[in-house]
Amino acid sequence: MTRHCLRLAILILLFSPALNAQCVSGGLAVIVNKANPVESLSMAQLRRLILGDVRAWPDHKQVNLIARDQATKTFQCMISGIVRQTVAEYHRYVINAEFRGDEPMTIQTADSDATAAKFVAQSPGALSVVEANSVAAMGANVKVVKVDGKSVGQPGYPL
Repeated sequence: MTRHCLRLAILILLFSPALNAQCVSGGLAVIVNKANPVESLSMAQLRRLILGDVRAWPDHKQVNLIARDQATKTFQCMISGIVRQTVAEYHRYVINAEFRGDEPMTIQTADSDATAAKFVAQSPGALSVVEANSVAAMGANVKVVKVDGKSVGQPGYPL
């Protein structure tokens, strides 16, 4: 019985990142302002950006996180799949930044992927995680960033 439980626990650990990454039908996509020089981010870089641990892009523009409302599946998938925290843990981490001596992180909330794209298009340092299925409707107003060197829909794309 113990051996069976151990195998089950290992399988859950091995496959849970894949389940989190596909928690939204079609997956997630990372969008930035089209003037942003960044073309690709690693999962670790993306995580640090969303946590607020990195506050500026390589061109020194301030990172402006545009997030979907915390009640949405998109937000929950971003937090579980990229940050690897619960929504409550994420909020605690962001709020505690001030106690760690960091400047509080500003997160702008968008009520839809289209609104998130509008905010990203208007802010040179903006970053948002949206449903991959909505990217086509955003047109050329934003740039979709590769993650771990892979484009949305490409085999091995982590989101």
